[in-house]
Amino acid sequence: MTRSQTRREFLQTTSALMLGAAGMSAAEAQQQLAAPGQDESWWEMVRAQFSFTEDAVPMNAANLCPSFRAVAENVTLLTADIDRDCSFNNRARFGDLLEETRARVAAQLNVSADEVALVRNTSEANNIVNGGLPLQSGDDVLVWDQNHPTNNVAWEVRAARYGLQVRKVGTPEAPQSAQELVDAFTDEFRDRTAVLAITHVSNVSGIKLPVKELTRLAHERGIHVHLDGAQTWGAMAVDLRDLDVDSYSASAHKWYMGPKEVGLLYVRESRIGEIWPSVVAPGWGNGPETTLTGARKFESLGQRDDAALAGLGVAAGIHDLIGPRRVEQRIAQLAQHLKQGIADAGFDLLTPMAPEFSHGVCITRLDPEQRGETVNRLYREHGIAGAATGGLRLCPTIYNTLEHVDRAAAGVKALLG
Repeated sequence: MTRSQTRREFLQTTSALMLGAAGMSAAEAQQQLAAPGQDESWWEMVRAQFSFTEDAVPMNAANLCPSFRAVAENVTLLTADIDRDCSFNNRARFGDLLEETRARVAAQLNVSADEVALVRNTSEANNIVNGGLPLQSGDDVLVWDQNHPTNNVAWEVRAARYGLQVRKVGTPEAPQSAQELVDAFTDEFRDRTAVLAITHVSNVSGIKLPVKELTRLAHERGIHVHLDGAQTWGAMAVDLRDLDVDSYSASAHKWYMGPKEVGLLYVRESRIGEIWPSVVAPGWGNGPETTLTGARKFESLGQRDDAALAGLGVAAGIHDLIGPRRVEQRIAQLAQHLKQGIADAGFDLLTPMAPEFSHGVCITRLDPEQRGETVNRLYREHGIAGAATGGLRLCPTIYNTLEHVDRAAAGVKALLG
């Protein structure tokens, strides 16, 4: 990419790279991606935009996804460009790329750009909220016992320092209704409850919480709702205005299939002013009051990887072309197909079969002593890369095909049957 190339040209180039079709115009690329009907051949085209081989098929999107090839190639090109000329003059254009990336991501989430900080990952975003909320000794924090440690243990660390009370909420293993899940939390609300810290979809069970109803009831009591969206950004068409949460965290390296070490922190406009940043670096300003606008105050983090931040904009452009709702529907299709295949083979799912209580994270119940070897053999003998989290965890996304899912189910049957 040359210095004079505009952002529009940059994304047009990406559109053509996305289809891997030399000679295809950006308009033709966008037309094919936006086609209303998607059969398996269309999804095979999407699969072809990733560099993994059929001998090592990733099916652990809950942990790490390969980047779209266009994202990886553009990050490489931009990194090389910086290495050729790391002057302030050359790097100045990355400020515009960052703001255009922020605006695109914010629009997908139905929030304003001023409410979005682009940080390094979900863990950092969770800890900014954890460390920055103005809480008092004796305040009560409710967390889901299935939260990631950065939205769970991190609260216990703050509690030990500042005299907070942290209480863990368990939910039914096999929920029969959304009300069961809601009641598990609301039954624990107290007069001093200040924060409800939950996870949209659990990475250890696959359970999806009824976030909108939980948030409504928490707000009736003045409780700040923080939502860990590591398993939903890029996997669902997330509307943060509709969910009405106060803060939301996510990572680009998971279901968003973007660059590594780029993350998202959303903070509702009315809550930004009261939350303190975790890091203050050049760019903040020269005193306690920052010169940064809105949630940007949470990304005063020192030197950043400008190429990776620009690469997030490429990933966002691809998601716009495919369509977040289309992505959500495809992941639901693949997950249901996988769960049905595992159930038909006679194995017990930890993850609810019903799609209203689950999404892309699919976990087969397995004794802890079996998990590591099963995951290793599934990879070595069947070419499917999963994880041993909560059981045997398999998380298909849009680069997976129905053949991949069938192979995974057949592998589970061969190994555990």
